Amino acid sequence: MVERDTPRARVVLASTAGIFVESLDWSIYGLAAPYFATQVFPGDDQTAARLGAYAVFAAGFVARPLGSFLMGRVTDVRGRRAGLTASVALIAVGSLLIAVAPTYTAAGLGAAAFVLLARMIQGVAMGGEVATAATYVVEVAPADRRHRYGAFAYSGDAFGTRAATVVLAVLLGVMGTDGVESGGWRIAFAVAGLCGVLAFWIRRGVPESAVFTAAQAAGHEPAWPLIRSHLPRMLLAFALTIGSTMGVYFGSVYLPQLAAHSGLLTEEAATGQHTVALLALIVSMIASGFLADRFGPLALIRVGFTAAAVLTLPLMLGFLAGAVPYVVAAPLFTTCIGLQLGVTPVAGARLFPVPIRAVALGIPAALAIALFGGTFLFVAEWLVSTDHIGLVPVYATIGLTISAVGSWLVRYTLLYSVDTLAGTGANHTADAAADTVPGSLR
Repeated sequence: MVERDTPRARVVLASTAGIFVESLDWSIYGLAAPYFATQVFPGDDQTAARLGAYAVFAAGFVARPLGSFLMGRVTDVRGRRAGLTASVALIAVGSLLIAVAPTYTAAGLGAAAFVLLARMIQGVAMGGEVATAATYVVEVAPADRRHRYGAFAYSGDAFGTRAATVVLAVLLGVMGTDGVESGGWRIAFAVAGLCGVLAFWIRRGVPESAVFTAAQAAGHEPAWPLIRSHLPRMLLAFALTIGSTMGVYFGSVYLPQLAAHSGLLTEEAATGQHTVALLALIVSMIASGFLADRFGPLALIRVGFTAAAVLTLPLMLGFLAGAVPYVVAAPLFTTCIGLQLGVTPVAGARLFPVPIRAVALGIPAALAIALFGGTFLFVAEWLVSTDHIGLVPVYATIGLTISAVGSWLVRYTLLYSVDTLAGTGANHTADAAADTVPGSLR
């Protein structure tokens, strides 16, 4: 069942706005951490304070698995709209709390604890966002446009990261590094939180998924036996998310800092040049949606992960050696990441039937993001601090390789129809026809 009567602009706006805001709020922390670390966290030097800030960044991901269960349960039982609004509301609250966090001088370790609490709230919200948004898009979008809808929605992640970069760049331009470090960073979190309030208002107006409404009327609710029978599929979702989350945090957040640590660029120059990489990511994500509707989603997922796994080391080691310019290495990397990033969540949602779709996708995705995405900045900064900067792209390549292998293990026969109520296989011809692609791409 496809909701063709739902205005497409409304679906795309609601999905994109929430993902944009959650990416903005989440990315602001990673980008601003070097500037507020010494104000909030203990440490004898800047490196120690930064490690403390990144440790809390990683700790926020610890709450994601819990959030994936809680938000997934809300989404699968109370409705897709309830999950969408709850997640964006919580992450906005987290950003506003960080904006008013006390300093280490004023509150001691209480300052770090306060920020940790805010990050845990955001972690609960983000734990369900990927699966909730993917579930909504896959159930509401027309079958022949499903992946472009999803690509537009998930491009909000790149737009959010880009917006976070712009906010920080503007603050640095207006206030300078000293001004941002002495309190200007609070403005960034306040802006992010207020954007979250706006996204909450937008999402409150979206229609409920007719697919969910029909399932609810049939009396179907999430069942643990059904989840257990889908554990192999959850492992595939876990594998696909590893490279995706590591690629995003490496390409969208950490690359400017890697460039600054290398001594080849200043932090300001790296942040400015990184605009090209983020634009490449956005274009690649949107293009992948249209291509997936034409050639099938697995083709894009496989090409994106495989290309990223093969090219990361040559590009990044070439940059660190001074042989490849940053404006070449970074955009090429983010282009590869974007090819799969706009398609993977929507395809992943169809690995599971309606009654468990949000929770069964959310749990493995949240675990992978917590273990590999949430710790990426900390691991990368630790490698740099121990004079092993060249191992950062090696670490990213390992994760991308795992996902590349996983992408070749997924087959179209594993993808359910959007309105399948139980684990009986895809059983609706509309979806089957929409996924008919050349055999060589399967």
